Amino acid sequence: MTKVGRFISDPGEGALCHITLDSGEKILINHDKGGFKGGRVSISQTKWLGLSGDTLFTLDLDSPEGRAALARLTHGATPTSVHATPLGAMVNHVRDCKSVAEVKVKCATLTGGSP
Repeated sequence: MTKVGRFISDPGEGALCHITLDSGEKILINHDKGGFKGGRVSISQTKWLGLSGDTLFTLDLDSPEGRAALARLTHGATPTSVHATPLGAMVNHVRDCKSVAEVKVKCATLTGGSP
């Protein structure tokens, strides 16, 4: 079963969340600005000791494509809830994925790309 870790926020560094997928693979979702601001949301596969490894997906929230994707991700979320933030919305989007391969496919479909 997928295990979603704590949301960690640092005003100077942004926000992040570690997720352990059903496969045992671990990913890190990071929003470089935190809160409700623009910036970038990225998903990386974490390696030994939780260090960030390969970047699986990046979404530029200041681009038209990023704003449209974020609008789809946060549609219906309570405006002041964690699910309305870029980090919370992305965690919610991939939380049912069972492997890194599924994360790649699900994120590619978010932006209309291919995995």
